[in-house]
Amino acid sequence: MSYDIQKNSVGAEIHTPESSSISGSSKKKSLRLRIREIFGPVTRGAQADLQTRHIYSYFGTWAGFTYFSKNLNSNNVSNAYVSGMKEDLNVVGNEYQTFTTMWTIGYVISQIPSQMIITRIRPSIWCPSWELIWVLVTFAAAAVQTPQHLYVCRFFVGFAEGTFYPAVHTILGGWYTKRELAKRASIFFASAFVGSMFSGYLQAALYKGMNGTGGLEGWRWLFIFDGVITFPMALWAYYALPDLPSNTRVNWLTDNEKQLARQRMIDAGNGKDEPFTWVGIKRVLGNWHFWVYTAYYTFFICSENIGIYMNLWLKSLNRYSVPDINTYPTATNAITIVTTLAYGWTSDAVQLRSPIVYFSLTVCFFAALNLAIWEGVPFGLKWASFYLTGFAQGSGPIFLTMVNEACAGNPLERKFILGTTNSVAYAFNAWIPLLTYNTAKAPRFLLGNSVTVGLIVCAAATLTVAVVLQRRDAAKSNDTDSTDAQDDLVVEEGSWAPKL
Repeated sequence: MSYDIQKNSVGAEIHTPESSSISGSSKKKSLRLRIREIFGPVTRGAQADLQTRHIYSYFGTWAGFTYFSKNLNSNNVSNAYVSGMKEDLNVVGNEYQTFTTMWTIGYVISQIPSQMIITRIRPSIWCPSWELIWVLVTFAAAAVQTPQHLYVCRFFVGFAEGTFYPAVHTILGGWYTKRELAKRASIFFASAFVGSMFSGYLQAALYKGMNGTGGLEGWRWLFIFDGVITFPMALWAYYALPDLPSNTRVNWLTDNEKQLARQRMIDAGNGKDEPFTWVGIKRVLGNWHFWVYTAYYTFFICSENIGIYMNLWLKSLNRYSVPDINTYPTATNAITIVTTLAYGWTSDAVQLRSPIVYFSLTVCFFAALNLAIWEGVPFGLKWASFYLTGFAQGSGPIFLTMVNEACAGNPLERKFILGTTNSVAYAFNAWIPLLTYNTAKAPRFLLGNSVTVGLIVCAAATLTVAVVLQRRDAAKSNDTDSTDAQDDLVVEEGSWAPKL
């Protein structure tokens, strides 16, 4: 098959098949057939062998288990707080919220520079090296004696973890096509909530079985176990990370498989990789993708805070034990795992992205509204509303799949936006909870939950802008392709016309 070289909206070259038979056959599929594909094979033939047996058995293992430990690490502060850390460290006022803020500051600072660096240093070297650093700092957190000590640890853990998430989505977008990407992104994302869910059960077990062992409180053992779990994954990453198809050196892929991967991504319209330059960044900033996608993700991330304070509500009721307070909120994570996987499989099967995101925002809006009203809301509905927030987060990888696809023709833009969306979103999320979710106001966060309702509305409006602009660009691209085809036909007919 031969290929036409075209340019996308920012001038980057992309390669597309001359024949439209492939895309045409895909468009002719009925909705019923697409729905049936939800339960069918992900890929077939050589592609299935490459994508499922090789890439995800190596890279997916590292990404999934590392994200599991990352969210285990993020949640262990909350679980430790209600398991004795508050009293042992004499945490008062808004110091608990500051733990999250210090982590977020480190997380924000590292992401954009990291995304620039991995265009020049291989992710298979860069990412696991920082993972080893976060293991060491996590161990150090088990020895803290004051809230200020934990501030420092949380900052450096966040800084090290910031190199991970956008890099994984960059690699996923480099190896998987539109028919496969949302599934893989959702599997990866769901693993994080296994970590969040497991954290509550782990802390409950440590509180019962190891509190006082070795002279350490049970909440300190949570940090130690988290470091132990993360360490082997950091070592595995040096071998398992495949980098990108254009520069992979892993020996667990054959030369034929590497070439097949490169050809598949060319067929999918992915552009040529290039390192970051100021000229390239200026080109990215001149396109609407950066501004609209980053705005949406900021509203989205800042609206997620609403579901993480269920344990504080349960603690305020004075009717549940410490293990119960740690384990009951884990049902929210279970819901997130199920909905995330459902979103991913459905999205790839029917090739729809934005409707799934709209659905998740609608459910979260209903939950946030109940928690904002609070007074007069039945006890059971409050409980259900906390659990319904689990419908929201799983749409995150679906949105990032939209970004990966819209920017596929310009890999530099894709890498930059995957970093900036996360970084800018968490930059705002570093201070908004300090103002809106002051833990002194627990369990009713009237200001925080009301702000969250507004953030969800803003997220839905921004997503609508993105969808409209995507359709506008697609229409322009179709008009251009049609005009080029007509011009080619005229030239071809003229070349065969007899001379008079």
